[in-house]
Amino acid sequence: MVRFKIGQVTATRVEEMTDRSFLFKDFFRLCTDADIAANIGWMAPGHYEAATGRLLLSMHSWLVDTGKVKILIDSCIGNDKERPGRPDWCDLQTPFVERLAAAGVRPEDIDYVLCTHLHADHVGWNTRRVDGRWVPTFPNARYVFGRKEYGFWQAKFATDANNHHMASYRDSVLPVVESGQMLLVDDYAEIADCLVVAPTPGHTPGHVALWLTSGGESAVFTGDMIHHPIQLKHPSWNCFGCMDQGESAATRKRVLAEVVEREATLLPAHFLAPFGGRLKREGEAYWWADRD
Repeated sequence: MVRFKIGQVTATRVEEMTDRSFLFKDFFRLCTDADIAANIGWMAPGHYEAATGRLLLSMHSWLVDTGKVKILIDSCIGNDKERPGRPDWCDLQTPFVERLAAAGVRPEDIDYVLCTHLHADHVGWNTRRVDGRWVPTFPNARYVFGRKEYGFWQAKFATDANNHHMASYRDSVLPVVESGQMLLVDDYAEIADCLVVAPTPGHTPGHVALWLTSGGESAVFTGDMIHHPIQLKHPSWNCFGCMDQGESAATRKRVLAEVVEREATLLPAHFLAPFGGRLKREGEAYWWADRD
């Protein structure tokens, strides 16, 4: 179990799965064969599957324990979900709840579920199927969505309910709205006296990161502001799915610079080992402060 200590707060990685569904050069369209060759020494085998040309992404949540409240940040893909266009995400049967228990909490212990945005791989465990119905996995939690992000997908659902993104909205967002557990927040809202909801638009219009401050230390849970450590080397690279390519790159460069300036811990949603850490600047690029 991977844990980071930030002041008096503990952040524990709760794994769902490793995803191999994307070809590296399809995911990062600015990437060339020369770029892969220049980085293969650190990318393979932990972050890149050389035999297939696929990138490796971790699907995990961050469990934040303040000593008073327990918070789950991003809730992965979920079990039993149908995801058009994403066969590797369909009908999963992972022991995510058991891994959560190994981290020390039951679903009913979670006080907040914070979603950086509402894509399928960040909302899936919001719900689970019980007797043929989708019900909130965390019965005592408030599910926190950014107001801009929720408004965007709510409007899209109203006008394009058959869009492939709407499957996760239907089975993993609407049930917590209908249960009365949703909490909409504006940019810079504070949660549990230690987390600030910071706008990081580009990947989606209302995407947010979550800045944690405790005991004079800080960390940022980035969601899909960054997907893979190659983007530390190439901050201008966006994934193919970023809705505003220019804004996404500008946001990433801004946040990475702030991480270094604040000597903060970067805690991404999809990095494999080392999963997170502090950064150092190398010209226009970044790398782990404690690694070559």
